[in-house]
Amino acid sequence: MGNRETYDVLIVGGGISGAAVFYALSHYTDMRNIALLEKYDALATLNSNARPNSQTLHCGDIETNYTLEKAHTVKRTAKMVEKYCLQYGYEEKIMFKHQKMAIGIGYSECRFIKHRYKEFKALYPYLEFYDKETLEESSFPRRYRTFY
Repeated sequence: MGNRETYDVLIVGGGISGAAVFYALSHYTDMRNIALLEKYDALATLNSNARPNSQTLHCGDIETNYTLEKAHTVKRTAKMVEKYCLQYGYEEKIMFKHQKMAIGIGYSECRFIKHRYKEFKALYPYLEFYDKETLEESSFPRRYRTFY
């Protein structure tokens, strides 16, 4: 066994979640040996494509490729599935409650996310918007609040 690379974290899958975890770890922690493995030519190719974006149940709240009208329709259908699962006790079997996020990187993406938040807030009242200043004042541990 010759030269082996050792990583603090190895992320398998460069979908939106894997890419977001990679970004967050590389920017908000002191870890410097992070690797991401992805089988496609680019990151988040499935999640960014409206056609194959049906692999999981989405309620439309953070789907950045949905129009507000589509989000209304998707939310209605997702609520039907949610009610069915709750009725039959599937909360921890086929549906899970967890945090979700959409991250804007760069000036134009950040403007897009901010506009989208304002547009979608009435339909999804639980949405929260965090900018750099809000994060700096948050209760996150100090080591996660370093901005470059």
